[in-house]
Amino acid sequence: MTRTPAGPVARIAADSRPVLVFTVALTVAVALASFALSFASLRDAATWGRVPGTLAFLVPVVIDASVLVYGLVALVLRARGRSSAWAWTLMLGFTVVSIGANAAHAYDVPEEVKVLVGVVLVALAPLSVLTSTHALASLVVADEPVPAAEPITAPEPVSVGVAEVAPAADPEPVPAIAAASEASTPAVTDPEPAPASESAPAVEPAPVLAPLRSSSRPARPRVPAMQQALPGLEMSGVTA
Repeated sequence: MTRTPAGPVARIAADSRPVLVFTVALTVAVALASFALSFASLRDAATWGRVPGTLAFLVPVVIDASVLVYGLVALVLRARGRSSAWAWTLMLGFTVVSIGANAAHAYDVPEEVKVLVGVVLVALAPLSVLTSTHALASLVVADEPVPAAEPITAPEPVSVGVAEVAPAADPEPVPAIAAASEASTPAVTDPEPAPASESAPAVEPAPVLAPLRSSSRPARPRVPAMQQALPGLEMSGVTA
């Protein structure tokens, strides 16, 4: 028979503030212990690159501090939604160099390897300044906000209605004007039909009078023009 608890069971919330504070404190302690252990090895390895003993302690600061800087920059960039691949790459690179220098210092390596490790540690100093400045600029300088492109929407079709035109009504005449027009217009009466006139008597055409001929000289018959033109040709019964 299972027994149900009378009240809520007290458990540690993984996302609570005490857990977060404790995790941060442990991380800081591990980082300080690692830096202390790596400090002596990197300081001795810096002398392999002909770094003066008075300045050899700066080499572990450059190497281990760069690892911490690039790790924090990567977290900030990721929280802002920006690409943090380059920060993670630099953090991994400086970590590998620190591990290699510590291993070379713990192991009795040949002199040629010591010179190579010293040269790498010294050469990373200006590179650390360049990458740290770039990381600081990416965190401090704000990016210009990119205006969001407004979506292009298709224009809505406009419905044009056809207006119905009512037929114009005949204007009503004004009473005063209508009365004046009726007074000025004379009344038109149908004309009486005119009496039919008597038909005029038909005029007979005048007789055509024949031309008078003189009785003293008889009329000469007409001679054709062809006969007059030919000499010696005379018609019988025709006198010259």
